[in-house]
Amino acid sequence: MTDRSPQRTRARRRAATATSAVAISGLVITYLAYALLAPLPAVSATPYPIPATSTAEGTVSLPGYGASAIGAVDDTQIFAASDLDTPRPIASITKVITALVVLDSRPIAASETGELLTLTAADARLRDRYVAMGGSVASAPIGLTISQRQVIELMMVTSANNYAESLAVWAFGSVDAYLLEARRWLDSRGLTTITVADTTGFSPGNTASPRALLALGRIALDDPIVSSAAALPEVTVAGVGTYPNRNRIIGVDGVTGLKTGTLDEAGACLLFTASHEINGETIAVVGVVLGGPDHRQLAADVRTLLSSIRDDYHAIQVITEGQLVATYDAPWGEQVRLDAAESVETLVWGHVNARSSFTAPPLYVGIDSASPPLTVRVAGETVHIALEFDGRFEGPDLAWRISQPIAELLNR
Repeated sequence: MTDRSPQRTRARRRAATATSAVAISGLVITYLAYALLAPLPAVSATPYPIPATSTAEGTVSLPGYGASAIGAVDDTQIFAASDLDTPRPIASITKVITALVVLDSRPIAASETGELLTLTAADARLRDRYVAMGGSVASAPIGLTISQRQVIELMMVTSANNYAESLAVWAFGSVDAYLLEARRWLDSRGLTTITVADTTGFSPGNTASPRALLALGRIALDDPIVSSAAALPEVTVAGVGTYPNRNRIIGVDGVTGLKTGTLDEAGACLLFTASHEINGETIAVVGVVLGGPDHRQLAADVRTLLSSIRDDYHAIQVITEGQLVATYDAPWGEQVRLDAAESVETLVWGHVNARSSFTAPPLYVGIDSASPPLTVRVAGETVHIALEFDGRFEGPDLAWRISQPIAELLNR
């Protein structure tokens, strides 16, 4: 006989209801646990690219004769040139090589004068020989004691042929021994297109291409003895005399050196360096002109050339401090900015393009992240710009977390 009493029926219903409630409560608890403990997604960046920048082409006024070139001192950039790779006679520019080769063998500290030379009858005869040949000389009294540095100054400033030969013979014993060492020195520095036939430049066999002379000028400018001697407006040596610099534009329009040359086969020549302040930066250039009609015309043309170079420098504002690079927009409404941590401006010459590249890292809640730098390529150089995050993600509120699993399900 089946028990169908009302009491037992109600009891079974209450048990079923309780079981359902427990099950529902379990589901709710499970859902809430999932919603509250589920990992939050990484937030990707929305980039704000730095606009590409382009500058105008350079317009350079090279002399219309001979061969010439001009470029930067701190790298191998050549702004403009004519007949760049043809070796030509270089006249007394040769003395730059003589000075550097001797200094490589017998170096002088920047604050010192070097070893002492005592002039002999042979040194006096050298002076007489070069006078007879029509070359530049300086007095050479027998028995005079003169420092190695003073000899180099006489060579560089007044282009004294007799002192150039005396210095080489003093250092190496003979001109032939010097020439062997000079060849080794040139080859070791990649100056293989420069040929030296004597110590002075008197021979038309001393030749070089404008490209090689730019490289030589950079080496000379880096030597404190040669560069300081070349910059002197005049040189005074007791017992020898006072001589003005043969470079007509030394100290003019920023010209800091370097060496003149004159020979029938070479014409008027000038290897020069110059320094200018442009937009707060010191810009150094090196240039050469070979085969000029005379030094007056050559000096005027070099000044025009330097002016045309200065006009083609451009300041590029790469980025400004605080400039927006990317934003991170979290789905729960928070936003974090990625900004430039510094302002960067660079000075470029002639036509260049500036382009940026950057991959922004993802951000996570509660984690302080560091960004890699923004990379900008300007005129062949890479500029790295520091970036910083403005804030961090603190995470969504309770309501967003609870609603998110349902929202994800509905969006599938």
